[in-house]
Amino acid sequence: MTDYKTIAESNNFIVLDKYSKYSQVNESYQSEYDLEREFIADLENQGYDYLLAI
Repeated sequence: MTDYKTIAESNNFIVLDKYSKYSQVNESYQSEYDLEREFIADLENQGYDYLLAI
């Protein structure tokens, strides 16, 4: 993840000193299952535990 320096910020916008747009755009669709698995993996990487027995 890239750290950016914030110049100005409000509830509606943010101005950064530098921004690099990713050149690759993924214009395909993702299944709900794949989206959920990716979301769970992101949460686990942040330290959350996945409980199956809920």
